[in-house]
Order: sequence, then structure tokens, then C-alpha cells
Amino acid sequence: MKAKYYLTGLIFGLILLSPKLFAQKDSSGIYKTAEDFQQRKLSYAINCKTEKHRINPNVLFKGSEVKIKHMGTTYIFKKSEVFGYRACDGKEYKFVNNNEYTILNPGEPLILYFFQHTAHSPKTARDYPPMYYFSKDATSPLKELTKTNLKAAFPDNHKFHDELDSNFKDDKELFAYDNFHKMSKLNWLLKNYKN
Repeated sequence: MKAKYYLTGLIFGLILLSPKLFAQKDSSGIYKTAEDFQQRKLSYAINCKTEKHRINPNVLFKGSEVKIKHMGTTYIFKKSEVFGYRACDGKEYKFVNNNEYTILNPGEPLILYFFQHTAHSPKTARDYPPMYYFSKDATSPLKELTKTNLKAAFPDNHKFHDELDSNFKDDKELFAYDNFHKMSKLNWLLKNYKN
């Protein structure tokens, strides 16, 4: 009997949450602050299915600025004064030192990032392999995604340290997604292996 009520409650909860989930995938805008990002609050937001605007994070000769054309008006912000943005394809980005870092897991506590140097030709792309980073939360600085750096970020969580060593052979595996738990594997381990 309890299982029936649990299942009914779960289905009802998913129905209530589904408009928010779909709305987020259909929207675009900028996150002015880390708090806005954590609260999923977009500024200059649009519904990508019914409205148009343009976010240009690579203003020619002004790499320190991001330009947004919203409702016929152009706004220019310094990247150092804006957290990041969400594009209409659903991808989210954070600005760090005037560069865009792709946020791999928005909405999770431990945030993972991907950075690919913008090379000028395919030949130089080999010289700049993709890099992965993490931050303990939206306000913390980015660190290279390594087991050593993760252990340093959580120095007292020895259970998490042990799980890192037993679940990941090397640093290249750390950005793995856990399909069963629907979250990054690191966040699942961090959530379940606390001191």
C-alpha cells in the first residue's frame, strides 16, 4: 500500500516539475551572478521557441566583453562582471579570465567544466587538448580536475578520497556521467560518501 502512495506521489511530483524542466531547456539568457546561476535565474531571458536574441561572447577586438541583443536593444557587459550564460541549445557557460568554460553539470553541487582553446587552425588544435576543471560550488575558483585537487578540496573527507581511488583509475575518467543516478559520478560519490 505504501508503495502505491509513493508511486502516486512520485508521478505527481514529476508532473509538477516537468514544466520547469522543459522551460529551462527552451530558455536562454545571462547569469549576472553566481547566486543567479545557483537559483537558475536568467536575466535578459527569452523562450527560444517563441523569441529571438543574440548572445555574442566573442566580441571582435574586445575579448573581455559579452554582447547581448535583447528585444531590439544591445547590452554590453564585461565578462569579469557576469557569471555566464545559457544558449538556446541548452549549453551553459561560465566566464573565467575572459574565456568561456562549458558547464557540464549545471544544477549539481560540485560543478564540472570543459575548456577547449580556440585554435586558429586544425594543426594548432593538437597543441591545445581539451581541459577539465571543477569548482566546489558556483562561487569557488576553478581547479584542474584531478584526484589530487579533489582530495585537496575536501581534505577531511577520507571516505570520498578512498572512493576516488577505487572508482577512477586515472584523472581522465573523473568527468564521467552516472546514467543510473542521472548525475556526475563525482557528485554521486560525494553525496554518498561523507565523513
